[in-house]
Amino acid sequence: MVCSVLFVKFITNNKLNKLNLSNLSDIEIWSSFKKGEEWALLYIYSNNAEKLYRYGLKFASDSSLIEDSIQDLFSELLTKRRSIGDTNNILYYLFKCFRRKLMRKLQAEKRFEQISSFERQVFDVEWSIEYELISDEISSQRSAFLLKALKKLTPRQKEAVYLRFSRELAYKEIAGIMGISVEACRNLISKAIKRLKQSISTNDKNSVIWFLLFVH
Repeated sequence: MVCSVLFVKFITNNKLNKLNLSNLSDIEIWSSFKKGEEWALLYIYSNNAEKLYRYGLKFASDSSLIEDSIQDLFSELLTKRRSIGDTNNILYYLFKCFRRKLMRKLQAEKRFEQISSFERQVFDVEWSIEYELISDEISSQRSAFLLKALKKLTPRQKEAVYLRFSRELAYKEIAGIMGISVEACRNLISKAIKRLKQSISTNDKNSVIWFLLFVH
């Protein structure tokens, strides 16, 4: 619960609005966090907590479980911040750590013997008007084609496509998060895109292009 308290503090004192952070890289922000700078923690939390929560919803509908995993993650980062590694992509680092924590909680809850067998079954991206992929520029008919096509992807394909196009992570980063090789990651996304193209109606052959342009 430490991070929740700090986040409330951020809302009330509005310190970050007084700082010019636009020119700082992830490396610099992460370095400041490791040194104990409060503003860096507040910035990292406020910029990424919701993204982590939405990612968690792809694996589980239990909001409390997801929130607990996020709090556990930031509490651990606070405790170990002087000894943790460096990163040039904070979102990637957080996603990787968060996913591992959430998987362990879900494994314990579902009593799966192996996390890998559980992962292959649970990821389910429900892209809708309320979330990432539907814009005013895409017709309702085209949206329906896209959503129908996305539902035909495997859980692993959905996750890889989500991380690549909705969260704009590199293949190497996605591979690190999902615990697979970079080559396997590329093949997974390539097959997913191919499957999307095959699934979408020939009368709307540009839907995949619209999809990729929008999410990217």
